Amino acid sequence: MTHSVLALPRPAKLSPLVTPDAREWPRGCDCAGPVLAFLQAQGWTLITDPDANVHATSPDGGLYVGFLPEAPAARHGDLWHIRTLDVDGNPVWQQTFPAGIPPQAVAGFLAGLIATPTALCAHCS
Repeated sequence: MTHSVLALPRPAKLSPLVTPDAREWPRGCDCAGPVLAFLQAQGWTLITDPDANVHATSPDGGLYVGFLPEAPAARHGDLWHIRTLDVDGNPVWQQTFPAGIPPQAVAGFLAGLIATPTALCAHCS
């Protein structure tokens, strides 16, 4: 059985119209405040380097978060760098977020990681 492109369900079209009760979704502001406040509340170590980049490490040293507006990678769009490290300090995986992403989205991503107590998800273990 084949499906034509027209037969597939499509998401609702976004409307540029704004009604008085319309929800306002977060917009990127390229600030680090919400993320850094969240990490500090979790007991993370934060260091600001001489170039105004901020580096954060989880209390166990296994997760690194970098807010790197002055790093060369930021010129290519990578503002946030997140990576998990193995016991030898080698990267296991990493995720970058570009300039323009709401800091609440980065904080939410990190909150999900922090709330996960094991390396494997519940479906895999």
